[in-house]
Amino acid sequence: MGWLIKSEEISNPDYGHYPGARPIEELLNNGLVILDKWRGPTSHDATAMVKQILGVKRAGHTGTLV
Repeated sequence: MGWLIKSEEISNPDYGHYPGARPIEELLNNGLVILDKWRGPTSHDATAMVKQILGVKRAGHTGTLV
């Protein structure tokens, strides 16, 4: 039995980047930050800190686990 190879072509840069070659701006605009929030600041405070550190205008959180 042989191997099935769908394509050996390199991705067209007009449609994005290979995951390992994505620029940091793209990762920040379309990515996730996993934060293990310590006791003290609220989720809103932690989100504000992430926005300030990364220099982005928009960020949010999906919830808080106890």
